[in-house]
Amino acid sequence: MRALLMGLAVAIAGLALPAKANQPVAIELVLALDCSASVDASEYGLQIQGLAGAFRDPDVLAAVETLKPLGVAVAVLQWGGPGESNVSVPWMHIASARDAKAFAYLIGLTRRWQHASSTSIATAIRDGARLLDRNEFEGQRRVIDISGDGPDNAGLDLSALRETALRSGITINGLAIEGEEPGLGLYYENRVIGGADAFVEKARDFEDFARAIKAKLLRELRPLQS
Repeated sequence: MRALLMGLAVAIAGLALPAKANQPVAIELVLALDCSASVDASEYGLQIQGLAGAFRDPDVLAAVETLKPLGVAVAVLQWGGPGESNVSVPWMHIASARDAKAFAYLIGLTRRWQHASSTSIATAIRDGARLLDRNEFEGQRRVIDISGDGPDNAGLDLSALRETALRSGITINGLAIEGEEPGLGLYYENRVIGGADAFVEKARDFEDFARAIKAKLLRELRPLQS
């Protein structure tokens, strides 16, 4: 069954446009999902369901259509403690509603990589930036979209890694899940986000994640302003 599902995933991914070296896109977007110790299995599932649902949503599909002919390149990264990250959905070029639905299917197939021991937002930024630097796309905008339910509590230097990413022209946006951290949105505003038009979207809790990630994508999947 696993082999069958993987075969279906490969076939569906093939519906999207193949990447070319330095292929121009409107946006390169890393969607970084929290898999730290504070996120239980149910909460992780709500993130996956919400993200997959967003890429099937009619409003998000319409937003994708506005990015034609360039489209958007998107990858999904799971992150946790220092040095603990994993690409769960590799880069995919989404240039149509059909591509977006295929991407949603691939998101739905992902499994949790591990239960990390701590929360390293710095790792999400560092490894998200590496994904942006090492892909085959050339975006008018480059964005790391970090979803999380707590502040950085690990050993890497969050401030230094954030500044490195910002200096390279990357925008860092945040989705703060405030269920157990009522002030997390403010923490993200002060310590995490940065770059051109950076913003924080707040979710009341994991049940509110689906609404919040849709709202966030609608702000990110927009044509470059002249």
